Amino acid sequence: MLFCLGDGKYESKGEGYQKNNRVFNIQVTPEELDTIKLNIPTIKLPVTRWIEEKEMTDEEKEENENYKTLGGYLKVLSYQDAWKLVWSEMNQETKDKFLSIPHFDSKIFKTITGIDVSVKEPSLSGKEVKVEIDGKKYVAVIK
Repeated sequence: MLFCLGDGKYESKGEGYQKNNRVFNIQVTPEELDTIKLNIPTIKLPVTRWIEEKEMTDEEKEENENYKTLGGYLKVLSYQDAWKLVWSEMNQETKDKFLSIPHFDSKIFKTITGIDVSVKEPSLSGKEVKVEIDGKKYVAVIK
């Protein structure tokens, strides 16, 4: 099963709970599931991330007293925070592979990953920007 949910946050029952050959709570053939698995990228969700002292919030500094000695702290990421980090570093082609999974359901995807794919990032492709380098002014077009 891929991207499936049971009934409610902590419920161990329902449409998507522990059922074979399901994608976004939809029944698929074993062959279709295998094809889907082959076509989506493998990702590694980070469980921790080093946070430099200069990037720490006051609350993080209070909770991690050794940050001055260490120069920061090791932050434990939630499942959704790990997904958001990986998603923010993915190129659009890789994101599109996830978004084109058969039976894709943005609501289920958001519930599992915390990522709202209905919010589109603005494209800068083709936009003109003014740049000044060594006192000279240029107009550049973003690819």
